[in-house]
Amino acid sequence: MTTLSRAAAGEVRLILRGEGENRILETVRRWPYWRRVDIERDPDNNARCLAITLVADQIYEPIVRDILKRSFGMVFPDDGGDLDLPPEPPARSRRRS
Repeated sequence: MTTLSRAAAGEVRLILRGEGENRILETVRRWPYWRRVDIERDPDNNARCLAITLVADQIYEPIVRDILKRSFGMVFPDDGGDLDLPPEPPARSRRRS
């Protein structure tokens, strides 16, 4: 499940949980405006990641929303919230007719 939220400190947070969200992480991880990245690890297995929180200044929220909408079809309510990542579309055939 993916969460988009605003923090009182003028931040926008994108929280990614589970292996399915790796698609989102691969798309946004090199975006230069992330202020910080918080990693939540499994207390019983430190090698296992439970969630990744990407934090940017709130002025970049429209860009984050646009990336999620265009790349993954995810449209969050104005006040943020949780959404399940839709399944990957089937691969297109590269054959010409």
